[in-house]
Amino acid sequence: MFEIGKEYSREDIHRVTGGSKQAFLPVKGGKVVAARLRQDLNPHAPDVIVCDGSASARAAGRTLARQLEPVPIFLRTASDRFRYVGDYVAATSVTAPAEYAEFVKNSGFTLGQISRVIKMKRR
Repeated sequence: MFEIGKEYSREDIHRVTGGSKQAFLPVKGGKVVAARLRQDLNPHAPDVIVCDGSASARAAGRTLARQLEPVPIFLRTASDRFRYVGDYVAATSVTAPAEYAEFVKNSGFTLGQISRVIKMKRR
C-alpha cells in the first residue's frame, strides 16, 4: 500500500485508491478513498480538513463525516507530489461557522466559503 513519509504522484494515489484524480477528497463507490491536502488551504492538516462550499467538496465532506472506514491522507509537497502521513478517520464534523472559525484562519478561505470542517483522528 502506502509508506508513511514517502511521496506519491496523483497518478500513484489514483492507481491504488481510484476516484477522481483532481478532487482533494476523491470518492469511489460512495466512499471517500483518499485526502490530498494542501497545507495553505488546510493549515491544520492532517488533523483537520476544511471543505469549501463547492458542490463536490460539500458532498465529499458529508460522505467523509459519516464514513467509518479510514482514508489515507497525503499532504502536498510540490506540484503533483504528495507525502503520505497515515490513515485517518473522521472524529467530528462541524458545520457552524462559530465552531470552526479557528480552523479557517490562514486557510485562504473566508468563513462564508466553508461548508464543513472535519476533525480527523489517526487510525
